[in-house]
Amino acid sequence: MSLARFFVDHIPDRGSLHLDESESHHAARVLRVQVGDDCLVFDGQGYEGFGTIESLHKREVSIRVSGKRFAPRDHDGKLWFAIAMPKGDRQRSVIEKLVELGVDRLLPIESQRSVAKLDDDSLAKLHRYSLEACKQCQRNRLMQIDPPTTLRNLFTHLNAPSITDRWILHPGIEGATLSDFLKAHTPTRDSFSGHDTTMNPRASDCLKGILFVVGPEGGFTAEEIEQSILNGFKRLHLGERILRVETAVASAATLGSAALGLGQ
Repeated sequence: MSLARFFVDHIPDRGSLHLDESESHHAARVLRVQVGDDCLVFDGQGYEGFGTIESLHKREVSIRVSGKRFAPRDHDGKLWFAIAMPKGDRQRSVIEKLVELGVDRLLPIESQRSVAKLDDDSLAKLHRYSLEACKQCQRNRLMQIDPPTTLRNLFTHLNAPSITDRWILHPGIEGATLSDFLKAHTPTRDSFSGHDTTMNPRASDCLKGILFVVGPEGGFTAEEIEQSILNGFKRLHLGERILRVETAVASAATLGSAALGLGQ
């Protein structure tokens, strides 16, 4: 059974720390930890600490940390998604998929067919979902979530020179297929030794960073697709079936993880 994990603002190299009221309640009332139990803490910046429950009080739990390490378990800022978010509880599912698959940054976007508008309360929920998913999947660096922007602004004002591989997901016979994407991001191997000999140039570029743009349930308009191509995005379709946002996100994040993992 995995150890209980708690979020903290800072982890000392050694010594005691106190959980905040929310995490203390979760530890004492929900998980029902006991003094002497081993646990883990993480700071959302990539560090995790090894600890032992030192004391239990009604609104405060103390943990003695015996050591820490840097183990972010993400893609080091290389995997981004821009998404026209769905409504309601489906947003939680999207966030969980992104976090579990190591996506580093989410840029919520508003397109012509968007159905959800994100206000401050909505963004706070997304951050909470992200934290909860990090606790569950043992990721130690939080996913960055940007304020919402329009799709047009994303196309014309994206200042991210490290994100060299930019894709917009859209069904249809035009654009790259799953097979095309995988071939473009796979090293050429020596058929006899099995060792890498040369790297496909597009695969090499991809290792600098990937951005996937995912639209709403109604998809992007023809005008939006045209604008994306004019601004250097490539079109990618994930098969002959129409996927819901959550499924498209999981599929694309898996592709991105595989592509980035080839160079690590």
